Amino acid sequence: MKYLLGMDGGGTATKISAADRDGHVIARHTAGPLNVNGQSPEQFQATLGEILRWLNASGFQAGNCGGIGIGAAGISNPRARQLLMEAFAARGYQAPVFTYSDGETALAAAFPECHGIILIAGTGSICLGRRENGEMVRAGGFGHLVDDGGSAYGIAIGILSAVVRAEDGRAKPTALRRLVFEKLDIGSVEDLIGYIYTPSRPKKEIASLAVLLEQAAAAGDDAAMEIERKSAEELGILVRTVMAHLPEENNVALAGSVLLKNQAIGNRVRGYILEQRGDVHIALCSQDASEGAIRLLEREKALHLE
Repeated sequence: MKYLLGMDGGGTATKISAADRDGHVIARHTAGPLNVNGQSPEQFQATLGEILRWLNASGFQAGNCGGIGIGAAGISNPRARQLLMEAFAARGYQAPVFTYSDGETALAAAFPECHGIILIAGTGSICLGRRENGEMVRAGGFGHLVDDGGSAYGIAIGILSAVVRAEDGRAKPTALRRLVFEKLDIGSVEDLIGYIYTPSRPKKEIASLAVLLEQAAAAGDDAAMEIERKSAEELGILVRTVMAHLPEENNVALAGSVLLKNQAIGNRVRGYILEQRGDVHIALCSQDASEGAIRLLEREKALHLE
């Protein structure tokens, strides 16, 4: 049986969907991380091997694959698609390989028609819009060093900044200090600085501190409530910028851990959206982006489905 393969590669896990020639998902799997830019060649090959073993065990033979769609962060690297094509070809896959940004696949997962607007606030933040003709509009998503306002990483940096500013008297005490110290099992700001500036500390680990914000804000902590306000404002700017370029699109999806889990930020962002355009339909999106990769793949013209 001919099938299509959709993948959503991430820093911690990869979601895989196999679909029939009509695009109906018939099998799903979760494998290890797949990041062409951020992984060693050994890690990349290990995850790919895990995926291929699952495909073989599930009866999906290489020769029956009609197309492979892969969404992942950093996939715009020109070498990334070539590496993926070579890796699959070496294992007998002759189907064409198409690569998409993780935002594109998330948008396609949110909207079966593959057009609309999606605001994503996970470890990073970005807003993407896609017209019915496929034209893309983007705001944000330029990385944690210069961008990513309202993201989990941005929130975590706000939390850590509030803690150290309170420590030396530049700001009043904050409940975030206790919450951070308990989560990291540390006893001083000196310990905290050592934790933050450990060279091997991954961005995602810093971002995981964002979950502390809601608890502190709910207790009335001023620093936490200000971080929530600023985060929502940054995300509101992202989505309103894209909306201004796409007046014909009236559907907005909110995705990513910040918008799915922090109700206060989510509600503020909804308010910013509706202030700009009251007729917009807003929905939370937690769909598997590997299915979005399948939907984008279906629109390609070079699939081997005969």
